[in-house]
Amino acid sequence: MAVIKPFHISDKNIVINISFLICDTSLKLLDSDGFSLVVSKYLSSIDQHAQSELQVFKKQVSSPKQLIDIYKSLVMFPYKEVIEKSEKDRSLLSLRKEFYVFTEELYDYWRHFERYGIIQKKLKSITEDNESLIDMTEILSKTILSVYRKITKNISGKSIQVYRQTPAGLNAGLIVSKGFWKQPLAYSNLEGIDVIDTVMLRTPFIGHSVMNTRSGLFKESFENPLPHMKLTQRHWLCYPIKVGTLLAYVYFHRDYLNHGVALSNLFETVPIKDHNKRSPNLVFVFGDTLEEYDNTYYHDQTNDIYIGYVSRNQKNDYFGYMKKMLLTLHNVYMIDHFRLPIHGAMVSITLENNQKKNIAIIGDSGAGKSETLESLRFVGEKSIKELVTVFDDMGVFYFEGDQVYAVGTETGAFVRLDDLENGYAYKEIDRAFFLNPERVNARVILPVTSYETVITPHKVDICLYANNFEDLENPIRLFHNAEEALQVFREGKRKAKGTTSESGIVTSFFANPFGCVQKQAQTEVLLQKTFQVLFEQGIVVGELYTKLAVSGKEHSGVNEAAKALLEIIVLK
Repeated sequence: MAVIKPFHISDKNIVINISFLICDTSLKLLDSDGFSLVVSKYLSSIDQHAQSELQVFKKQVSSPKQLIDIYKSLVMFPYKEVIEKSEKDRSLLSLRKEFYVFTEELYDYWRHFERYGIIQKKLKSITEDNESLIDMTEILSKTILSVYRKITKNISGKSIQVYRQTPAGLNAGLIVSKGFWKQPLAYSNLEGIDVIDTVMLRTPFIGHSVMNTRSGLFKESFENPLPHMKLTQRHWLCYPIKVGTLLAYVYFHRDYLNHGVALSNLFETVPIKDHNKRSPNLVFVFGDTLEEYDNTYYHDQTNDIYIGYVSRNQKNDYFGYMKKMLLTLHNVYMIDHFRLPIHGAMVSITLENNQKKNIAIIGDSGAGKSETLESLRFVGEKSIKELVTVFDDMGVFYFEGDQVYAVGTETGAFVRLDDLENGYAYKEIDRAFFLNPERVNARVILPVTSYETVITPHKVDICLYANNFEDLENPIRLFHNAEEALQVFREGKRKAKGTTSESGIVTSFFANPFGCVQKQAQTEVLLQKTFQVLFEQGIVVGELYTKLAVSGKEHSGVNEAAKALLEIIVLK
């Protein structure tokens, strides 16, 4: 186990190893190396474009240490007394208004970072229920707020009338342990990287990335990238998760902690006792400097492990690359094991008469799959007793006897804020992980279902293709035979919605560029067999016109589609 440094600061992240020391008093906080680094970095960031008070104040500051010493005095003594005792700092302290502005801005500067705390189990004895992670993050948050309030109150000379409990401490906390997987020689680069066992999220979490869309396809490589990497183990973490029924080890660089931690809202976390010494089905490396294998996957046939690789290139700084590579690895595995990956969403509905129906809607990114099913929850309020999400973005069709069944991959949903029912994301704000909420294609990751539901087989009762661009009067068209249906499903046509770099009307084989496009011949065999069985069993198969890409009908079209779907559910 490599020892993670006590305090790391980058342009957007702060990582604190709270195994060493937790700042539980004002003086410990102000004396810490971390506080000194933040003050130094903030002073360096003030330039000629800053507000005039900051420029005036900065000119009087001789060093970060001078400021820190003054702050230490201000948490103990009144402002007037500090001025009287410190002749050398008198000119600086005379700028009382400017000092107040500086301190407020310094606090905001600290809070603009995404802040993570890590406990290394080897370095600190913690209880089995991991309460110390919660306790330590709470202590740090209270200490920071207390110091901020004492100092600003002292500088301003005014009492505080409104106390805002801003999230001053850590946005997320992790407990990590030594990895126990006995890697084959080709995987020795990954040895010694700490494994995440527990995640604490301070929600709502607001994360930011350089990019806000994903572009291109993941391509197959015929060479294992792992032996060519040179990793600094203490800069990396491994997150064990379940992608559907498959065990995945996700290795990511500390600069992408936001993407790694976001996985906790989307996939099932696997505790160490459940994966100890097990070889994974999937291995994904995100954030290495090697460009040669960027956005590729490789099947290690010797160890039967599917490997994904995304480089540290700035264009890859978007959560979509993390999520979609994992799903691509899952889907390629499933195709090789004779199961059909479904790019779509599925719900299991119980009507008021206790009749159950399982509905799958297939379509590429931005087609309106999840949005229609979420709208169904509202329009079917009087006739639907229960609506359970089976999967929100990716599932698998397979055969049990002469029936088609489905299972899912994710316990959460990664959806566009603009496409949700008005206010829905904010009703769920206490569990939300927002990504770039101020930008176009803003996203939110929400937990939507349980892992048990995801992996429980659900018989397919209705299977629809989501068409987001045609403005037809009837929201649903039913198909009469497999070939008629396959012409639509196979073409995978939609209008791009800004979720990727595509624009206009685009097509993708079976609406699934995450494995099916890469293995088109194998997928075609599975497609024909699956749709033949669907029609033999009298399953409802059709096309759903969501109008999500029709100007002015983004919400009304989805609602109309949901109403038409409800009618079929009730009548069929």
